[in-house]
Amino acid sequence: MGESTEPRSAWQLRTDLVWAHGLLWVATAGRGGEPKRDVHLYLADRYGRLSDHYARFGDVRKAKRFGSKSEWHYRAAGPDEPPRAVAMAMPIPDRSTITNAIGRDPTDGSDDVA
Repeated sequence: MGESTEPRSAWQLRTDLVWAHGLLWVATAGRGGEPKRDVHLYLADRYGRLSDHYARFGDVRKAKRFGSKSEWHYRAAGPDEPPRAVAMAMPIPDRSTITNAIGRDPTDGSDDVA
C-alpha cells in the first residue's frame, strides 16, 4: 500500500519523527552503531515533508532547519546500490538438439529390453 498524495499535517509528521527516533533509540540502546539506509531515507522523507509544510506557510527559518536535516539524512543513507546484473550479459545458449535416446537398435525386431 502506498501513501496518500495529500500533504500530511505538521502534527502527523512530528509524530512520525518522534516514533521513528524512539524506535531507533530502543533498537540501538547499548549497541550504538549507524541506522540502516532505509531508516535514513525514511527520516529524510519526513524532515523534507515537514520542511515543505513550513515553507508553504512562510516559516523560512523552520523550513531551512528541517530541510538541512532532511539533506543530512539523505546523504547519510549513502549512494544508491549499483544496478543488478541482467540476463543480457549472459551468453546466448546453443541451439537445442533432438536426440534419439532409445537403448536398442529399433531395426532388429527383438523385444529384449535388458
